[in-house]
Amino acid sequence: MTRPGQWRTFWRGKTCLQLVRGVMVHVWPFSIVGRLFYRLRWSKPCYQIINRQARRVFDSIPQPLHPRSVEAVQALNTDGIYRSSVDALVHDADLFHELSHDAQMLLAGQDIQRKIRQRYNPHDAKWYVVRAIGHRANRPSLPSSFVRFFLHPQVLSIASTYLGLQVRLNYTDVWHNIPVREGEPPISAEFWHRDHEDKRVIKLFVFLTDVDETMGPFTYVRRSQVGGEFGHVYPAIPPIGRYPEQDALSQLITGTPLPSVSCVGPAGSIILCDTSGLHRGGRSVTKPRIVLVGVYTSNAGMDAARYALPRSLPHEHLSPAAKFALYS
Repeated sequence: MTRPGQWRTFWRGKTCLQLVRGVMVHVWPFSIVGRLFYRLRWSKPCYQIINRQARRVFDSIPQPLHPRSVEAVQALNTDGIYRSSVDALVHDADLFHELSHDAQMLLAGQDIQRKIRQRYNPHDAKWYVVRAIGHRANRPSLPSSFVRFFLHPQVLSIASTYLGLQVRLNYTDVWHNIPVREGEPPISAEFWHRDHEDKRVIKLFVFLTDVDETMGPFTYVRRSQVGGEFGHVYPAIPPIGRYPEQDALSQLITGTPLPSVSCVGPAGSIILCDTSGLHRGGRSVTKPRIVLVGVYTSNAGMDAARYALPRSLPHEHLSPAAKFALYS
């Protein structure tokens, strides 16, 4: 790909704020000021100031943790990743089926189906990932099942207890990953990287389809999260995360005790992980891989989306933790 082509791919699908940040970080001489600004923004004193409210709310709200949730927090602290199922995490036998139904309704939209048929998303650098919601200027309304799951007391308590402050729901969506043919170009998520949204980033994935090794499962290096045993290996650089030299990292993973786990499983499986740790997605070469994703950050998290509630769920019915998570 030519250099202009690389730049077009890099900028495609970005919001105005992301474009400005990209210029401030990547384009000299703006990058001199931009990189200094973000280093200061995520320095310990500034980070604590930005998250004053989040810590106050966390201290004022009971954090109900069931035994399975305690296990999740312990796994995140130790390994940076926890795997379970929707039913086991929230003790609601019907919720996964409602999530799956509502996700399919979102994916049934005309524009979404056109992208799936064309096998291409022209508005995203991740060309084979079709997002049902995406980043919109207005506040898209979330289905009630999404609100019940992603703002569930157990989910919010796990993420908040792990971070030590009350979390925000930074982003949620349905991702339809189109199967890729031989020779088609890769996307950035296929390479080992650390995410950029915050110092520590909790991502929650729900498998809406069975996922096997041919479908590009999510892969994670255990104990590579910030503060973990391997957190020092190619640490993130704010505000761009980190894409280390791939061959060198692959040699480390295969030639040293760096422990990676490939997350396959049946529909209904979940992954909770801190994507400040080293991880990568993959390309499916057989069948579509459809997942729900939720991203939780501190108040300092970047690129946060704003969401509206469905009419069937009044704002006053939300818990204090859920209201805070929705920036409301």
